[in-house]
Amino acid sequence: MEKWVGKIALVTGASSGIGQDVAITLANAGMVVIGIARRAELITLISTKVTGAGKIFAKKCDVSNEAEIMETLNWIRREFGGVDVLINNAESETSDFRDTFSVNVLATCIFVREVIKDMKARESYGHIVLLNSILGKRIPDVSVPMFGVYPASKFALVGLTEVLRQELNFLKLPIKVTSVHPGMVQTDMIKVFESQLAERLPKLQVTDITASIMHCLETPPEVRVDEIIINPAL
Repeated sequence: MEKWVGKIALVTGASSGIGQDVAITLANAGMVVIGIARRAELITLISTKVTGAGKIFAKKCDVSNEAEIMETLNWIRREFGGVDVLINNAESETSDFRDTFSVNVLATCIFVREVIKDMKARESYGHIVLLNSILGKRIPDVSVPMFGVYPASKFALVGLTEVLRQELNFLKLPIKVTSVHPGMVQTDMIKVFESQLAERLPKLQVTDITASIMHCLETPPEVRVDEIIINPAL
């Protein structure tokens, strides 16, 4: 992780779950982490848990609101110069169709577009990690309807990631893109699913996802990890 020490990481959805664990781990590895969420006060609390050389800065941002996204990114540019690593983790917890796509797809597109602008302007290397889902790869057979449009938003991210990777390769930019597809993770997100079924299924821990992200960030320049599928052992 030496190449990332002192660099800027933007972690969306950093107030809890995977985002929180990733933010702390990156800061402990020496990165300057900007954690964003609607509940910024929770990110301020986790900043006290940093034991390494880095720091966590909290910023309130509703990623379903483009104006707030742009204000946040412009603030990062003014205060820190831009983003070197994007961990796009924010997810919609609502069943509303528009909200699900606004958070899971549209917000991701905005963050990726703006962060790549920063990386190109500074002619720096970078890494974009998109937290997807196993539901972006396949839909399991279940006895009751429980997924709604959520998998459709994750399948959209698969297409976005592939196009993005090809464009970056064509432009010969030193920016890696990794799509992470976890199975069910023990976070608050599982509350949106039918509880009895969710309780019976094996689950990953947030630290499992963080470890995979750190592995991707630690790869040398000549190595790409395009996609990771993480499932709990039965």
